[in-house]
Amino acid sequence: MSVLSSGSRRSAPPWALAAGVGVLAALLLLWAKWGPYWVKVPAVAESGSLGKSILTAGADAPPGVSLSAGLAFAGTYFLAIWPALVAGLVLAAAVQTVLPAAWLSRLVGRGRGTVAGGALAMPGMMCSCCAAPVAVGLRRRAADVRAALAFWLASPALNPVVLVFCAFVLPPAWTALRLAAGLAVVGGGALAARRGLPGADGTEASTEIAEVDDDRPLPTRFLAALGGLAVRLLPEYLVLVVALGALRGVLFPLGAGLGDLHGALVVGIVVLLAAAGTLLPVPTGAEIAVVAALLAAGVSPVVAAALLVTLPAVSLPSLLMVRRSFPRRLLATVTLVVVLVGMASSAVVAVGGSWTA
Repeated sequence: MSVLSSGSRRSAPPWALAAGVGVLAALLLLWAKWGPYWVKVPAVAESGSLGKSILTAGADAPPGVSLSAGLAFAGTYFLAIWPALVAGLVLAAAVQTVLPAAWLSRLVGRGRGTVAGGALAMPGMMCSCCAAPVAVGLRRRAADVRAALAFWLASPALNPVVLVFCAFVLPPAWTALRLAAGLAVVGGGALAARRGLPGADGTEASTEIAEVDDDRPLPTRFLAALGGLAVRLLPEYLVLVVALGALRGVLFPLGAGLGDLHGALVVGIVVLLAAAGTLLPVPTGAEIAVVAALLAAGVSPVVAAALLVTLPAVSLPSLLMVRRSFPRRLLATVTLVVVLVGMASSAVVAVGGSWTA
C-alpha cells in the first residue's frame, strides 16, 4: 500500500505540505546560510581574503600526525559548519516525513531529475557533508536517484557563494575554472547515473526507502526520523573528521619545496592531491582559502588547481553518509569523476593563462 493511502497523510493537501517544508527550509537557511553570508560576503570583498587555509591553519605546512592535530581540525571545521549540519538534518527529516512521495516524484521525475535536483541545491549553499542528510532524506522518500545525486553534488560543486568568494579572492580566471569544474562534476555524475549502473535507473533505489504506512502523528514521525538520521550519521562522521584532520599532513604534503617541482613530479603531486581532496571534508569556501594560501606560498597554480573542486565536491565522511542511499558502484564512479575533474583543472592551468595576481 502506498504511503499516500494513510489517513495521516491526508491531513493536508500536497501543496500545503510542500509549502510548509519550503517555509521551514527558508527559515533554516536564513539562520544557517543566508544571514551569515549577508555579512561575510562584503567583508571578503573588502579584505580580499577568506582567512587561513584549513589545511595548515596559517603555518607553512600541515601539522604532523597526532590526536591534537585532529581535534584542532575538527574544532575549526565544526565551528564553521554546525548550523548548516543542523539545518541539513532537520530538512532531511522534514522531506522524509512530510512531503508526499508521489508529489516529490512528480517534482523531480526522471525526465528532469538532474536539473531539478541541481536547482533545489543552489539556494542551500551547503557543503558536501551538510547536503548528504538531505540527499538521504530524498532517497528515503523515493526521489529519483539522479535528482538526489544532483542535489548532493551540486550543493558544494555549484555553490553560488563560493563563486563570489572566488571572484573576490583569486584572479578572474579561477572563477571561470571553478564554475566549469563544478559543472563537469555534476554532469559527470549525471552521466554515470544514466549509464545503466546497478540501481541507477531507480529500480534498485535504496535499502532505506520508506514505502510503508505510518499512522503515528506527524510530530512523532518527524522526531523519529530526525533521531534516526542523527544516530546513524553523526557518530562515524565525528570520528572520521578527527581522523582525517590528524592525517592531513600525510594526505597533503604541502611543505617547503613544493613550489620547486617539475615534470613528472608535478604530475605525481597533482594526482596525489586530487585523490586526497576527495577524502577530507572542508567548510563552504575553504578550498578558495586553500588555493589562495598555496599561491601566496609560491606553489605552482598547476598544483593548487588540483584542489579547487576535489576538496569541496565529495569527502569520505559524506560518501559514507550516503552509502546506503546510492549504489556503491555509482558512488565509486562519481568519486573517480571528481578526481579526473581535479586533474583536468590542473591541465587547464598548465596550458597557460593568468592564474596569479
